[in-house]
Amino acid sequence: MMMKCQVGRLGVYIIFVLMTSLPSAWAISNDAPGTDGPSLEETVAFIKDTWEACGTMHSGLQRMIAKDGSLWHMDRMAKVDVVVTPPSALKIVTRLNEHRKLSGIFGLQSPVERIQEFDLNALSPSVSSEQEGENANLYGVRLRCARGACMTEWLASLAISGKPIHELKTGKLVVTSLEELVYEDRAPKDKPGERKGEIYIPVCDMASLDSLSKAFRHAIIKAGGKKPLF
Repeated sequence: MMMKCQVGRLGVYIIFVLMTSLPSAWAISNDAPGTDGPSLEETVAFIKDTWEACGTMHSGLQRMIAKDGSLWHMDRMAKVDVVVTPPSALKIVTRLNEHRKLSGIFGLQSPVERIQEFDLNALSPSVSSEQEGENANLYGVRLRCARGACMTEWLASLAISGKPIHELKTGKLVVTSLEELVYEDRAPKDKPGERKGEIYIPVCDMASLDSLSKAFRHAIIKAGGKKPLF
């Protein structure tokens, strides 16, 4: 009789433990990153729309201190277009011109068009938000592969039609519009691509940088991206 009573109490205790532990297990499952929130399709559309809203980014002249302590000023102009291939492949096309001046004397200018292609499922969700210089209006997001070199990048130099390339490269010719630039010799994909383990993409402001960093983390997890092993 006593044994039946003990078995009965044990059964009640087991049921009690199960009832109190299951909600906790469900909560952990539901709170796991990437299991809720916007869908992958909605998130990549948001990424595309955010850069579209950025339009042509123009930083204005920004003060930069190089590692050797020298003073530089940089004016960056950039335009980013995103092409989505469902479910999770992206092509980032960036037109970029950076005009650098050393102490207001020596100038360098490097207008380029860069194409970067990758699949979100090969990336690490460890996305970096970056700001160049101290309090400079120069923002960008850095994406990394979970392993190896999972991204392909093509690069082409740009020029102003009919203008001396040397004067453009030294900053004597001022680039006022990215649309006026043409390929110096060949389009990016007419050259061999380079495999990369990480890439940097310019962003227009701090608010967009914060949004894009969060969106990329979410999209990478949704697509099946994993953290690196080490």
